[in-house]
Amino acid sequence: MRRRSIFAIILTVLAIAGFAWFSITVLPPAVQGKPDFPNYYFGGERLLSGESMYGSLAPLVEDQFGVASYQTYPADPPATVILLSPLSLLPYETAWIVFAALSTVIMFGVGYGVGREVRWSREASVAAGALLLVTSAGRFLLFRNHMEPILLLVLFLGWRELRRGHEVSAGVWWGIGAALKLFPALLIVGLVAGRKRRAAVATSLTAGGITVAAVMVAGWSNTVAFITDVLPLSAQWYGALGNYSLLSFGTALAGTWLGWSLLAIGGIALVATYSNGARSADEIWVAGMAAALLITPLSWVNYLVLVLPGLMVVVDKFDLHEVRDRWVAIGLVVALGFWGPIVLGSKLPSVLLSFIPTYGLIALFLTAIRRPWSKQLSYL
Repeated sequence: MRRRSIFAIILTVLAIAGFAWFSITVLPPAVQGKPDFPNYYFGGERLLSGESMYGSLAPLVEDQFGVASYQTYPADPPATVILLSPLSLLPYETAWIVFAALSTVIMFGVGYGVGREVRWSREASVAAGALLLVTSAGRFLLFRNHMEPILLLVLFLGWRELRRGHEVSAGVWWGIGAALKLFPALLIVGLVAGRKRRAAVATSLTAGGITVAAVMVAGWSNTVAFITDVLPLSAQWYGALGNYSLLSFGTALAGTWLGWSLLAIGGIALVATYSNGARSADEIWVAGMAAALLITPLSWVNYLVLVLPGLMVVVDKFDLHEVRDRWVAIGLVVALGFWGPIVLGSKLPSVLLSFIPTYGLIALFLTAIRRPWSKQLSYL
């Protein structure tokens, strides 16, 4: 057996052991009313009972779990609440376990699928899927039982279809993603820049169609509440540790004036560079998602799971025998995969160190756009 295969097997065993420990010791308390799964469950329950989906969940959570002062609330577009509402037909704990198990399978499967798509060995692909579960993003996502694995799946499927030249089906998958979480709509810019016009049209039509259908199902009042009540509430999280957007970084450093300035300047620079440099399916996906997480006002640590498969695609292009490539790869893996907020006595060092993933997103974007893609397959 080759040395690389043995190394991949060792990584897989260590990752699975770490994930098992995490699942046994950390996840069980999360079932009892911890954020953010109640947002999906009770939001869906309200929808199915004809009530307003949005608004405080504090009374419901306190009544069912005895947890006082629950602060989070349903904050996703109507399409997401509708998609997850069938979970509300199950008992809460059952729904929590089902969704967490589904998320685990999806994350592992996408890690494995990306590895195989870029022609890694089976052992290396299995290791990638297992490691995805124990990253900071993967663990935080599962603890909060967030919906990003569904978004991860449709983004992966769209990328794979685009790589294989199936533009319409790629656009449909990415359109679903844009309807569920809004910020993947930035991929349309890359599709237009890369002259994938059928994919761009399919993405736009799918996202628009799902959004209209969601408005019809959820009702106009819920839609207005999402726009006028939910979206403005995101301002309370600007500058929060664990929110890695440009707006959040600037706000944490010096206030919202710097946050909005960074977003304006950085957003223009990112979109201009993206539209000028994105050509292949790999560039459109990897750079597009990195830019989207920098531009969207809320870019939580669990969202980083959306760029980790793209990081695999970028690392595959590196020559790891070269010292520079090896250190860049290590830096990206640490920054995006295994970093967490750091709280020190002084604010400035805390902010500069805690926002390492923001630097990682910028580095991933520039690497994806500017690096020669010498290993492209012929159908790209």
